[in-house]
Amino acid sequence: MAVDPAFGAGSEPFGHTWLIDSAHELSGIANKGDHARLSLEASVLLEAFVRHVEVERHLVLRLPPVTARLVENGQQRVVDRLVSLVLSADLAEEPCSCGPLADEVAALIEMQIVSEEWDQTDR
Repeated sequence: MAVDPAFGAGSEPFGHTWLIDSAHELSGIANKGDHARLSLEASVLLEAFVRHVEVERHLVLRLPPVTARLVENGQQRVVDRLVSLVLSADLAEEPCSCGPLADEVAALIEMQIVSEEWDQTDR
């Protein structure tokens, strides 16, 4: 796996493992109905994921054009769903869609990270 040393795959702050673990923690927070904490944690994850995208951009640009577009589309989908989760948590409307959104975010981030790591193994 070719991972930028400044943004490794480990559990250090904002590494791949941290992103996945943080995404999975959102579901538990959402299920407790703690909208303020969910908004905060989802916002932190959103900023970290955007940083992840920025730091690994040069790796994505090395991919074949079609693959790079797929990775970029996946990254945008993660950002879009995280924004939706933050907004839903901020609104705290009933019935709240935060639980399913948090589950979707976790699945998307995990799929995105696994996909990016897989795409990098061929380089």
